[in-house]
Amino acid sequence: MARHPKASFLFVDQDLCWLAALRRASKDLPGPKHFARSAEEALSMVRTYEPAVVVSGYTLPEGDGLTLLEKVQEQHPTVACILHTSRPAKQLRAVRNIALVEKDGAPGRLEAVLRALWVALTGKLPPSRVEH
Repeated sequence: MARHPKASFLFVDQDLCWLAALRRASKDLPGPKHFARSAEEALSMVRTYEPAVVVSGYTLPEGDGLTLLEKVQEQHPTVACILHTSRPAKQLRAVRNIALVEKDGAPGRLEAVLRALWVALTGKLPPSRVEH
């Protein structure tokens, strides 16, 4: 994976509650974070902001997140893609180079995946969160 001094993320979900959850899951990671509610908005933001990582929910207003991530990979092959879904993997068509993180997975799983990606992209550990 290419090194990005400031890894940026784009999160896509039509559900505002899940977008809020994604915002919380990524709050401790340095760097820009962008949020979209549709595939069309997400593709525009990918062109504008050139994120290093795109995380998408499955259900989107005009299609599905898996198709969105395939388009992102086709147009921007260096972008890391994650499908964040409650659909079981056996219900999804096979794809290459798209990670799957279950919405109903273990607590902290998404945060751990995002943190690991940030480390892989930047070559550095993100600052530790200070507990009060």
